[in-house]
Amino acid sequence: MMTSRRLQRGAVTLIGALFIVIVLSVMAISLLRMAGSNSLDSAVQNNAVEALFVAETGIEYASSLYTSTGSCTGLSGIGPVNAGRGSFSLGNAVVQPGGDCRVPVTASVGSTGNNPAVRNIVADLRLGGGNDGWIVGDKGTILRWDGSSWNAFASPTNNKLYAVYCVNATNCTAVGEKGTIIRWDGTAWSLMTSNTPANFFGRTNDLFAVSCEPNNPNNCYAAGGSSIFGFIFQGVIQHWDGAAWSNVIDSQPNNFDWRFNDLSCPSTTCYVVTANGVIGRYDPVSGNWFNDISNTAIPLNGISCIANNNCWAVGVRSGNNWNLDFRNATGWTPITVGVSNKANQNLNAVSCIDAGDCWAVGNRDGNRYVLGHWNGANWSQVTVNNGAQRNNLNAVHCLASNDCWAVGNYRNGGNVIHYDGASWSYIGATVANNINLRGVHFPSGAGGGGSTVTLVRWQEIIGN
Repeated sequence: MMTSRRLQRGAVTLIGALFIVIVLSVMAISLLRMAGSNSLDSAVQNNAVEALFVAETGIEYASSLYTSTGSCTGLSGIGPVNAGRGSFSLGNAVVQPGGDCRVPVTASVGSTGNNPAVRNIVADLRLGGGNDGWIVGDKGTILRWDGSSWNAFASPTNNKLYAVYCVNATNCTAVGEKGTIIRWDGTAWSLMTSNTPANFFGRTNDLFAVSCEPNNPNNCYAAGGSSIFGFIFQGVIQHWDGAAWSNVIDSQPNNFDWRFNDLSCPSTTCYVVTANGVIGRYDPVSGNWFNDISNTAIPLNGISCIANNNCWAVGVRSGNNWNLDFRNATGWTPITVGVSNKANQNLNAVSCIDAGDCWAVGNRDGNRYVLGHWNGANWSQVTVNNGAQRNNLNAVHCLASNDCWAVGNYRNGGNVIHYDGASWSYIGATVANNINLRGVHFPSGAGGGGSTVTLVRWQEIIGN
């Protein structure tokens, strides 16, 4: 009997011990699984963070390459390039209308079979340096920006220059009166044969505007014309194909029998505005120019397009209102902006950085400059007090939201002002008496050796 009880107690002890062993085993397995899961989650998170750093390495790589070559499109299709535990690739780099180079960067960390962490970033790079900006004006005046001031530069003409456009640091074109066309090759400005036709009285038509397909120096247009006695008008458009300028429109008369005042080419598509309110468009598919809008009811002076279906045109005032026209995918819409304090002046030019940031400039209001700003929702008037130098502003070019230049008529010196993101200030330039400045532009890339690259902005692309 005693033996039986001992056997029973032994069995109970054994069962209890087995139960404890099983419980401990289950707990150990669970802890191992939890630890493995936490380790896996931690590894994924670490990979994602590291992928962001690899993407930033890709931006630094693109910046270095851009500095040495000055070519935006030369940043395309590079990679994968190994960086640490991951790699990065550069996508299709594109020059933006404001001149910045937009570079997509894709970075990944982790093995392909284990869902690597991938980060996609788009970066806007600006190449600047010692010599990367130009102003043109009366009597063949050319000014060059050296990074700190505007200085006179040798000009091959004494004719009035109305506009300048730079595709890159070694390819700029300026146009002016009597069909004048000059070209910058990175070393000097030289005269070109324009083939601009003469008007009804035998005088060669003036050219008021020039624009090129972004990043393509071999597809440019120059536009202008003449007005005689205030009622006989003629419009002309010239095309540059990389070898010669040829006449593509010579209205005597046709649908464009009005002088062209400005031109903008956001792509192979181009737009022109005229002195009678007609807006013309070049269609690269058909190869023809046609009326995009027959009459806006106001003479138009300036136009800026950041895309084929995103343009602003500005012109002559109506009473106390500014007159503008906006184009989207559905067409043109007239916009009237009421302004006060005598700022209701003609608007002469406009420049857009993106869909939510544009500046327009116009005639002076007493002792003040008159400017307008578009914030993506509304236009607002901006007047800048500067009694000593104030005068009409003729042209504006914005490189970024904190970097815009405007030039105008002479008033106690060269009329040049700059916007730094907070306010406009007078910069000025040394010019001969009564020299009006009429055009300003900065190239999409400047300098090559000795230039610097600025990361203007970047954003991460989430999802597809």
